[in-house]
Amino acid sequence: MTGLFHAHSGLRYLILAVAVVAIVVYGFALLRERPQSAFDRILMSVFTGLLDLQLVLGVALVVSGIVYPALIGHIAMMVLAVVVAHAAGVMSRKTAEARKAHSMRLAGVLGALVLILGGIMAIGRSVLGSGAPSM
Repeated sequence: MTGLFHAHSGLRYLILAVAVVAIVVYGFALLRERPQSAFDRILMSVFTGLLDLQLVLGVALVVSGIVYPALIGHIAMMVLAVVVAHAAGVMSRKTAEARKAHSMRLAGVLGALVLILGGIMAIGRSVLGSGAPSM
């Protein structure tokens, strides 16, 4: 169970790093009015895939018995973050207009990131801190 907790806790750094890369890429794409590319879709898929993995690890932790009151807010915000990221990815794939697609992806990543940060703080942890939550 400790390994599962550390995997769930450590994966957030990779998610945050990919989110920063995505914000930069989609921000520059908007500023330069560049057409959509396969890389844009792949980057969004990597971001949502990592969020899905994080969700699976979190569910495994809950199933294994790690439950405490502050966890409800954490779970709710994290599920919303996954939904926001997936919705933005799907909507951006369905539009042919590059500017609109980049805007949707950027909004999805930013929205998910805000929810993730709120979810981390909901359990009383700092975003870049470490250690087990107080139960």
